[in-house]
Amino acid sequence: MRKLFVLSVVFLTLTICLATEVTFWFAGGDPQLDLPVVKKHIKAFEEATGIKVNLVVIPWAEDPHTKLDVAIMSGKAPDLAKVGSPREHALAWSKSIEPLEKYLPQDFLKAFPESVLLGSTYKMNKPKEMSGKIVGIPYFCHTRVVLYRKDILAERGLPEPSPNWTWNDFLEYAKRLTFDRDNDGQIDVYGFGASAQYAYQLMIWVWQAGGHMINENGAPAITTDAFRKGAKFFVDLFKTYKVVQPGAVNANLADVRRQLVAGQVAMYIDTGDAGTALRKELGDKVGAVVLPTNPETGKKTSYYGADVFVIPSSAKHKEEAAKLLMWLCSKENMLEYCNVAGFIPSRSDSAELYVADDEIMKAFDEQMSDSRPWVEHPEYSAFTRIIRAAIQDVLSDKISLESGLERAQKELESHLKDKGYTW
Repeated sequence: MRKLFVLSVVFLTLTICLATEVTFWFAGGDPQLDLPVVKKHIKAFEEATGIKVNLVVIPWAEDPHTKLDVAIMSGKAPDLAKVGSPREHALAWSKSIEPLEKYLPQDFLKAFPESVLLGSTYKMNKPKEMSGKIVGIPYFCHTRVVLYRKDILAERGLPEPSPNWTWNDFLEYAKRLTFDRDNDGQIDVYGFGASAQYAYQLMIWVWQAGGHMINENGAPAITTDAFRKGAKFFVDLFKTYKVVQPGAVNANLADVRRQLVAGQVAMYIDTGDAGTALRKELGDKVGAVVLPTNPETGKKTSYYGADVFVIPSSAKHKEEAAKLLMWLCSKENMLEYCNVAGFIPSRSDSAELYVADDEIMKAFDEQMSDSRPWVEHPEYSAFTRIIRAAIQDVLSDKISLESGLERAQKELESHLKDKGYTW
């Protein structure tokens, strides 16, 4: 009996000593908000599986993408990492991450809308083994809708926007909501709060007009008629109709949000967590509606970002990392996380419960049916940088719109060719 007891103790000790430890890098996170939920889910995972988790939190301010690149190059990659999409496409280009189909069962993948998984499907022809593969699993999505002040609309005699409103309706609202409230000859309220610091604020109009950043061959497509129409509408809001607040060329979106709270702008475009925060500050005064529809194309396309899980190719415990990924992305855990973080769950079944009867979140859920991620290209950051600089120079009257688009086209072509891309 004594011998059996000793053997049991030895076995238990060996089991504990040999327990697998998964290193998990988490980009972003708020210690007071969503991280406690993540830690709770990890603790439950450890208890259920016996797999230990070494959680490493890297705030966005500390550039987690660069740190991950360095870790991968130095052979110290984590087993699982959460990154901001479309970073997974750059990592796939260098074969630094694993295609995920072989680790994740179809039943799990079917819980995600096809459009969401398509955003994390690698689309380049090289490397061949990555082409067409799912290289990231979105934890959540954050699309953009129009958030507005109901009380300012009422002050100007405007009904709340219909989900079927068009570009013409949007422009009419923006004009009517730009006004001198106290009759001192100065504009007090601007109809549309915008920011040219964020290239997506331009691109949503371009996508709605039928434009794209690259064509089907992978070449930059900045000078197409469709791109030009969308860009012109955005620029005209600033320069022709003057419905955008001063300083918008270099504005921080958080400042625009504060201007909405202060009643200095009546509408702007932002994410679900912004809608949640605004409701805490403004209560029933804040409303949300999908983006207006382009009358020619019928598109109301918005931009969605996502944080995705990836498994580095050099990870030591890929199977265990996949188990942790599926645990965090279970219906219940994803729902609990998103309820705290304020983003839309990427799983359909979680999203249905998340939205429920919430009028603001319903707008975000409806918008997801016509939303798309940033350009799914390994050089995505170059597209952002070059397009943003061009449109800021246009809005600052340094160059014409036509010159700005032509410049962006040439710079992108040159950049991609220097990186070895052909079309």
